[in-house]
Amino acid sequence: METRARFRELLAALEITQAQCATLICERTKRPCAVRTVRSWLNDPDKPSARPCPAWAITLLEAELRKRQRNASER
Repeated sequence: METRARFRELLAALEITQAQCATLICERTKRPCAVRTVRSWLNDPDKPSARPCPAWAITLLEAELRKRQRNASER
């Protein structure tokens, strides 16, 4: 699966906005991440502002999803 599509799926599964995603990335990586950056990862690849979604972002969101699923099952 293309990383852009997987990233979009993870945002939907986590039920978070692009802004919340940027905040989550900042909190977890301790590095800046703007909403504009997240948007560029989701943008149509034919657009000049599009950027490939990095694998580490996918890994981070997958870990967050697993964490939330574990927490939900423990309740």
